[in-house]
Amino acid sequence: MPYYRTKNGRFERLASFQMRRLWRKDERFARMVEVQIREFPPSCALETGEGVYSALEEGAGTGGKDVIILYSRTLEENCGGGESLSDAIGEEMVVRLAEIFGERPEDIDPDFGLDS
Repeated sequence: MPYYRTKNGRFERLASFQMRRLWRKDERFARMVEVQIREFPPSCALETGEGVYSALEEGAGTGGKDVIILYSRTLEENCGGGESLSDAIGEEMVVRLAEIFGERPEDIDPDFGLDS
């Protein structure tokens, strides 16, 4: 089966779409932030219930970039179809970008939190 049709390939395509969408809104995102995908959050996140969809590692990326980590399995398990998964990925990225830049999520993406 071609990679783009696998579950991991599909998740990567959706994350890539959201990255490009947000990077077009503000070029500093691409300069200062990396996105990584991991299957599962650390066990401590599962125990506390915090950070089960994404995490932020400040300065841990190439050249000291901040890294947004998306946890594919927990996002997939808690979303229905493709569009809601894409929206959830986008919302997690917006929340983490807002955290990085000290802004409100609505300032990063004016459509944040609006139902489609």
